[in-house]
Amino acid sequence: MQVAEVTIAGRTVPVAGHAEDSFFAYAAEHAAGLAPMRAVAAAATPADGVILDVGANIGLSALAFAGLVPAGRILAVEPSPQSVAALRETLRRNGLEGRVTVAPVALADAPGELAFHEAAHSAGAHLMDPNMLSGIGGRQVRVPVTTLDALLAEYAIPALHFVKIDVEGFESEVMAGATESFARHRPVVFAEYNAWVLQALRNANPRATLEAWMARFPVVHAMREGRPPWRITPENLLDFLHDHLVVRGCADDLVLSWDDAWLPRYQVPD
Repeated sequence: MQVAEVTIAGRTVPVAGHAEDSFFAYAAEHAAGLAPMRAVAAAATPADGVILDVGANIGLSALAFAGLVPAGRILAVEPSPQSVAALRETLRRNGLEGRVTVAPVALADAPGELAFHEAAHSAGAHLMDPNMLSGIGGRQVRVPVTTLDALLAEYAIPALHFVKIDVEGFESEVMAGATESFARHRPVVFAEYNAWVLQALRNANPRATLEAWMARFPVVHAMREGRPPWRITPENLLDFLHDHLVVRGCADDLVLSWDDAWLPRYQVPD
C-alpha cells in the first residue's frame, strides 16, 4: 500500500491506496472535486450531527466530512475489501479511527450477499446484478449486503443529517432500503446520477430513475460548478436531461431533500 498527500478543505492530508488503482493515482484531482459535496454537507449538518458516507472508497469523502462534525459521527460504508484496507489506513494516518466508523458492507434494498466487481479503478468497483454479468471482466468477490435501515440500527445511530451515495448505479437500491430511516430523519442526500452507469450496469432507464427519485424527494437540485444549485422540476426535466447527457457527458451530482432549508446556508465553493 502507498500513501499520497492531497489537499482537502485547505489542509494537506495523507491518503492510502494501492499503486494499481488509478483512482488513488489521481487522488489529488478527485479531492479537488469534493468542494461542492462538502459545502452541501456543511449546510445540512450541525457540528454534532451524523453523516453517512455510502461508497467511501479510500477515504477522501470521509476526510472532507471530518472537520464538519467535530462533536458528531461519520459512518463510512465500503464493500470492497481492497478499498476497505486503504480506507482504514487513511483514517489511521489522519487520527480518525475513533471518529469515523467503517462498515465493510454493501447497501441495497434487502440483506444477503452479492457478487462485487473489484475493478482496478476503485471508483468503478460495483455490485453486480446477476442479469448484467456478461461483458464484465475483472475479479469478482462475494460481499455482505444489508439495508441502510438495518445498518443504522446495528450501529445505534440515533440521528441522520447528511447521506452521500456513490455506488455506481445502485443508488436506487440504497434508497429503497432506507425508507424508514429517511422518513424518520429526513436527511439531505447527495447522490451520484450517471445515465451511462445506470444503463450499462443496471439496465435502468435514466429518465425513469430520476422521476422515481423526484417522487421520493420533493426537492431535487443539480450541482453546478461556481453557480447556485439548479432546481429540477417536472417542467424543466427534459432541459436537465439534455444538459446531463449532451453537455456534461452523463456526470452529475444531485441533492435530494424534503425541503430547501439547507439552501440559504449553502456557500458556493470558490
